[in-house]
Amino acid sequence: MARSYAELMGLEFEAERLVRSGESRAEVSRRLGVHPQTLATWALRGGWRRKDLDMERSGEATRATLHAIRRGNAQVDAQNALREQLRAMMREAVQLLSDGSEAALGEVERMLAGMAAPKRLEGPKVVLGPDPKTGHMRSLADGDIDGPRAPIMTDEGEVWTPEVQRRINQGAGQARGRRRKKDDGDGV
Repeated sequence: MARSYAELMGLEFEAERLVRSGESRAEVSRRLGVHPQTLATWALRGGWRRKDLDMERSGEATRATLHAIRRGNAQVDAQNALREQLRAMMREAVQLLSDGSEAALGEVERMLAGMAAPKRLEGPKVVLGPDPKTGHMRSLADGDIDGPRAPIMTDEGEVWTPEVQRRINQGAGQARGRRRKKDDGDGV
């Protein structure tokens, strides 16, 4: 049965929509009743072959990555500008304080009053993604790196120390020696 041009155009449009939504060409072929080679021809002509769609997605991911990098660079530039502004103000304050006069101290007080409450300057937060063991999100900025840390424990529940490491290494060496003796004795 021959199909009209309008019907073929409608089928081609629907096939492209289905393929772009993630269905396989084989499934689209069965669903629409169109030969797979016809779909391949339409995809080639329309630019919606699998590799064309992968290229589009790759380009979108690249653009999103570039925008994220630009936003991060803008944040870093703003922080660097703030640091430079603080450096200049601190230089001026040190010079005024070295003068020691009442007018200089009043000027330093005026400078500090006009300054917004200083915030901690830090780099952009790097998110590592969900922890495969716990499923929670982690970040390089999580936790206090300077604070006390929980001790590392062995499987037996003792605190990991250099002495424990030595004892474990010596035990492993002795076990290897026993295996060698056993292997040498069995082979004779």
